[in-house]
Amino acid sequence: MDPNYETILDTENLIWTMLVYLLHGSMVFFHASVSGFLLVTGSLGLFAPEFDRIWLHRLGAISVGQPNTRILGAVRLVLGLLLLAPLVLGAPMVVSLIALIGTTVFLFLRERDIPTEDKPRGRFIRLTAIAFAMISALFMLWEREDNLVLGIDLLVNSIEWRNEELAWQYAMDAKSPKVGDLAPDFELQDPDGNVRIRLSDFRGKRPVALVFGSYT
Repeated sequence: MDPNYETILDTENLIWTMLVYLLHGSMVFFHASVSGFLLVTGSLGLFAPEFDRIWLHRLGAISVGQPNTRILGAVRLVLGLLLLAPLVLGAPMVVSLIALIGTTVFLFLRERDIPTEDKPRGRFIRLTAIAFAMISALFMLWEREDNLVLGIDLLVNSIEWRNEELAWQYAMDAKSPKVGDLAPDFELQDPDGNVRIRLSDFRGKRPVALVFGSYT
């Protein structure tokens, strides 16, 4: 493209666009983080219940090593998979919404039942997961779309739009006059439509300034 072109951006629109992308990106992160937390702790609880308990406690998997470890691990694993169902399997948005609500309730009840002496270990991660699940569910209710699907669609559409715009600019740039070239001839009418004026009529006589705008 011609490096002498200037790109003029509306700062206000740019800021709002960046905020929208930041918001949707945050929801994707929250949603994916909750799913990852459930999948990791659920898998370890279901398939490796005797794994290093100290390390798991730091992840917030307090139930590991208890009699119901496998059951709670299976519940976590199912919830984590359901959160990914709309993106991976094309399931309806309501599947992940119900899973988010179920996750919030499940983790809240688990937090309430954890013995006081065990609560400090991994509590930050558990409370963060609860908060992320609640925020993700509320945002889905507002948007009426799955967070992951909406975020991926937004990203894909942005990439496609950018590629289309760049292709159009490169195509038009090849046809446009460059710095130092003569401006292409054109014809205009006066406001009454009576007089036709061509740019070439002024060539070699006087400079021509084109002013674009609206006047009232």
